[in-house]
Amino acid sequence: MSSLGRKALLLMIPLNLLLTVWVWIGRLVFGVFGWFGLVLAPVALVLLVALLVTTILAFTQEGRPRALTGFQAGAQVVTWLGMLVFGTFLPDFGDTEDSHISLLTQVFGHDDAMLSLSYTIATVAALVTVVAYVVLLVSLTAARRKATAAVPA
Repeated sequence: MSSLGRKALLLMIPLNLLLTVWVWIGRLVFGVFGWFGLVLAPVALVLLVALLVTTILAFTQEGRPRALTGFQAGAQVVTWLGMLVFGTFLPDFGDTEDSHISLLTQVFGHDDAMLSLSYTIATVAALVTVVAYVVLLVSLTAARRKATAAVPA
């Protein structure tokens, strides 16, 4: 049992909840909030259900004390980091011409390069999150299959 695996397992519930909210409305902390608040509401719900699946799989793994493997913990941490970056850098827009803003435009001034960079960072973070989540899901499912196959009939 790795220390990271145990810590990651114990942090799954609070961080999954917190980061789901962060993906949904975290940009509000930086003064960036607009229509994506509504657009991302169903996405946040799907994300919450997806994270619930991996959390249940993780907490019902074989072995005592319960812990994620190092590989699973790494995939979970990368998923969390991707969610954090996505929620931080995703630009948002409103009803007026000058309401298309992001964290980078708030810090470095409003221009198209900062908006483009923000979208690029958010897109890469979303892709990293999805890939890391799929890796975690496959790893947890494979561990469950291995444990089920090892039990004699």
